[in-house]
Amino acid sequence: MTHSIRSGRSVAMRIALYSLSAAVFLVALFQLNDGMTAEHYEALKQEAQQVAQNAWAYDQVRPKAGAAEVDMQAEPAMVDLTRPGLLKVDSTVWKDTKSKIPGIFFYRLEPMFYTGFAPRIQDPKRVHTFLGRGNQLRVTAVLSNEAIEEYLQDIALRYLTVQELLDEGKLELTQNTQWERFKKIINEEGIMALAGGADYMDPEAYRAMAITKMAALNPGRVFHIKMDMRDRLRTWAENELPKAKNADPGTQLVVVNDMLPTRLELTSMTTPMHEKLVAAEAAWDAYKQSQTDAGFETFFTAAADLFHEAAGDVYTINDKGYVDHWEFTAIYPVGTLNQYAKYEGNQIPLYPCPGVRQVCYHQRTKIADHISEKGTYGFTPWIPYMHVGSKLHNSFHSLWFRIDARSYSEIPDSWRHIETGAREGKPYPYLWLVSRGPMSHGCTHVNAGFLNELRQIFPSTEENLRQVITFRNKYQDYDIFDIDGDGQPEVMGVAYFHAYALKGKQPAKRRAPAERKAFYEWLYGSGYHYDAQDRVVFDEAAGSRFVGTKAEEGRVYHNIPLYEAEYFGESIQFYRTKPIDFIRELRRVAVNYDLNEAALGLTKPVEPLVLRAQACSVSPVSKPRTSIE
Repeated sequence: MTHSIRSGRSVAMRIALYSLSAAVFLVALFQLNDGMTAEHYEALKQEAQQVAQNAWAYDQVRPKAGAAEVDMQAEPAMVDLTRPGLLKVDSTVWKDTKSKIPGIFFYRLEPMFYTGFAPRIQDPKRVHTFLGRGNQLRVTAVLSNEAIEEYLQDIALRYLTVQELLDEGKLELTQNTQWERFKKIINEEGIMALAGGADYMDPEAYRAMAITKMAALNPGRVFHIKMDMRDRLRTWAENELPKAKNADPGTQLVVVNDMLPTRLELTSMTTPMHEKLVAAEAAWDAYKQSQTDAGFETFFTAAADLFHEAAGDVYTINDKGYVDHWEFTAIYPVGTLNQYAKYEGNQIPLYPCPGVRQVCYHQRTKIADHISEKGTYGFTPWIPYMHVGSKLHNSFHSLWFRIDARSYSEIPDSWRHIETGAREGKPYPYLWLVSRGPMSHGCTHVNAGFLNELRQIFPSTEENLRQVITFRNKYQDYDIFDIDGDGQPEVMGVAYFHAYALKGKQPAKRRAPAERKAFYEWLYGSGYHYDAQDRVVFDEAAGSRFVGTKAEEGRVYHNIPLYEAEYFGESIQFYRTKPIDFIRELRRVAVNYDLNEAALGLTKPVEPLVLRAQACSVSPVSKPRTSIE
């Protein structure tokens, strides 16, 4: 579960070792050096484990007894991890320190690193991105046990790496104070000590604790997907399987994807899938004749065999017959091609190049994890997914223009003198605020904070980054997804109401008022209504299906509601300009990544040295910091 780096000590143990609150132990820590005896280290290790145990016991976010097959009877249950759907855990410190204004305010263009709490997903097959009508990008990560086990350790290692750079004078923070917010949340949520729990906790209990913290630090984004696949596959066999008999490969592909609708997105049939589909058909026909429990179990085994062939190891059916896993889903507003299209009487944004796109290398640098040296992009990630000719690209990148908060007439007056969190003690003059609508030359504009978060979610290594797939719907098709696994798909959206034009390469007039209903009238046109709960409900909505690399119109849904993700807020910290290799490497930090310390200018491998003890010594506190809805 834990991973060793160069010192040979596990990350979790090294984190726990320096996450102690006792004053006596802090004194001992300040006397440590690399020449400590094995006996001394073992004594400190045992004391560190006890502190980490205490932090877990005090943390007040224990899983429900039995939910993780762990005996937690000594304390009252506060989180039921058996319940499917959105996991709601409220972190007071996260909520109290969240920015209330969208976008990123800044003084000048400088590099930045991510200071949020999204998970790192090292397996590219488990990161799914979808662009759909309405100008939003959905990123769904199917969380493996390994990703959950590494979650808190990744946060701790990111913290320790930056702190080491600061201690060695290799990093100078500028402009804003998001690093201080990051540290405050880590301390008050007890992350450093809790990350050390991997060394003593039962693995399932540790994952239960980690997923609860992930939900607390990413409200509205962590979902427990739990589906009874015996019921699901029975319904599938009754309604969808008959369409596959003697059908063309495209129809058979639709049938296979419908085993797990809105999640399976296979783009081609393979010979093994075809053979297992035929076997499932035969088993279902036999069951219809026998109508016996044994006959259904034979069918279920055959259908599950097909399912696992199609899903790989991303989705699995457990021995109780359930798909049962956790997902992280974030939804970002984006800018797209600066052009409209007419569709069913509506003028809507036109998306270029729909279909299946794989992250690719930049044609000049030959690197997928590209960063433009041009200051206009603010040294943000610049991730290509399509070559255009021999020199150009379509990519995920940040804005190349900026709003002058002092003079731009289309923002509220209250935004003109923002100095909250300003490191330089004066109002910010500039603002990055993505325009949700037509804006680009063909690329996908993502605001700087969310682009850094996207890079955090994507795999660390260049090799794995190049295997990430992005699905781009046809411009008239919605991203339709069953986000919480309740069997009721919804149109994906986000509560973000800012769109403006460019004139002379400068932000100009708004395309629509920054008010929900007026904005949606501009964004979607007609064909929807509001229900009694004030939800948008589309009379008819189609999603795209993907065949090979092409997007085609897929299933049409009727009376389908809009899922409006809350605008989440962006978390980045500016720092004094460094070489591109430094900027890139700092964004790759993770426990399952072989860090290049030379690129960061570090004189030794990252270790949680004595000076970090003071910073995280407040982690194990006894008062509750989170609450459960």
